[in-house]
Amino acid sequence: MFMKCTARFYKMNYDFSPEFAEAHHEGKESENNRLHDWEDELAITTDVVDIGVLENSTYTIQGEKGGEAFSEVVSNMLVFNLIGAEGEITQMACSHVLVQNYEIEKGDDFIHLNVYLEEREPLTNPIPGIYIAIQDFPKSLIG
Repeated sequence: MFMKCTARFYKMNYDFSPEFAEAHHEGKESENNRLHDWEDELAITTDVVDIGVLENSTYTIQGEKGGEAFSEVVSNMLVFNLIGAEGEITQMACSHVLVQNYEIEKGDDFIHLNVYLEEREPLTNPIPGIYIAIQDFPKSLIG
């Protein structure tokens, strides 16, 4: 069965007050008391049949810097393999230290991946769907 896949990454808000939300907004967030600092929503353009999760894995970041090709392995990653209808794999990944929790919801014609990122951990987002903690980012690519 082929499904449309949407991935959402939420950066949690350190200043969110559950007590304030409970007292004034029936436990829900409000304009001045947001649960998330930001949200990235990625609609996958190919049909997806499943999502595989690799704990404590590696992700290889590739690209070009100063006209030279590079390939750097980043350790301690949580990798989500979105498996396509033809067996192709689209990867999304987060430094393990960033991930507060995640959930995968499957329906008859959809898969939703929701990833909740720690509020206090600094990160970089070099390409859509890739979130690397500053402490894990390859030093050779800085500067």
